[in-house]
Amino acid sequence: MNYLEKVGGGKLVLSKGTFLVSLAKSVHKKACIIIPAGVTIEGSGIGATVIKRLSSERKQNGVLLVNKGYDTKGEYKAAGNITLRNFTITDGDVTSKPRTYGDLIALGHADNVLIERVQSLNHDQHFVDICGSRNVTVRDNVSNNQQDTYGTATIQIDRAKNLGIWGLLLDGTNPHNITIENNEITSMSEMVLQLGHDQSIVENLNVVSNVITGANTAKGQNAIGKDVDTSILTANIKSNHIKLNNADSIGINLVTDAANRLDNISLSDNVITGKMRTDTFIDSAVVSTGFGDILYSLYIDLSSAMRVL
Repeated sequence: MNYLEKVGGGKLVLSKGTFLVSLAKSVHKKACIIIPAGVTIEGSGIGATVIKRLSSERKQNGVLLVNKGYDTKGEYKAAGNITLRNFTITDGDVTSKPRTYGDLIALGHADNVLIERVQSLNHDQHFVDICGSRNVTVRDNVSNNQQDTYGTATIQIDRAKNLGIWGLLLDGTNPHNITIENNEITSMSEMVLQLGHDQSIVENLNVVSNVITGANTAKGQNAIGKDVDTSILTANIKSNHIKLNNADSIGINLVTDAANRLDNISLSDNVITGKMRTDTFIDSAVVSTGFGDILYSLYIDLSSAMRVL
């Protein structure tokens, strides 16, 4: 990494095998691997190259991979032009005492990042936390998280405020131009795709052609959702296939409080099946939304245990 930074970027190719990362051995106090600008990390394939936390540090706080400068540079000025592809990443086995802080991949104040063909396994926080960043694409990934604890959304879109990534520079920067596409996700988390957090205002969001399985039979889940104190301005949520397994679950939940709004939101061709409370929940905060698409393109399995408000 140091060499690639000195020469202005380049590609780090990881061979087959398991690469154990350690916070104790890191140059950073809160992250194991720091990624400089212009760097591509490319493995030899899902399951072939595995990046994993040391078992002895399983319960220790710490981000596995994060862009350089996320904690020192605001706006979108931290390291960007980063690509991550073709590997598996995991915290390790399911634990009854998970960490409080530490994503698998964290992007803070980044610009222009691509994450593709990555497999994520168990994570105590998020597979990807997109915080105060723009022009980020997360596509063609496979996620299977069996960790059932609060705050384990597979992908979270976040503002640089309050919690954010552990150690993040907090200047209030909002996320813009985010694409989440063609990912296959199985999760036990309360919220699987968290499209807004920490009073964020997300602009230009695409959530397209994802296959999401809410695997939790004991607790309700939101497959696609957000915190109520967040806004979304222009979004396309299309052609997602969602399978739910609890009668309190919701497929798409965009409920918003009176101080925030949904503006120019299009929902179309989403297929939501299984046990659920309702398929789509949107309230009066909507300014402009394709309701016609919602009514005619969401297909519900009425044979399942479902309650509609």
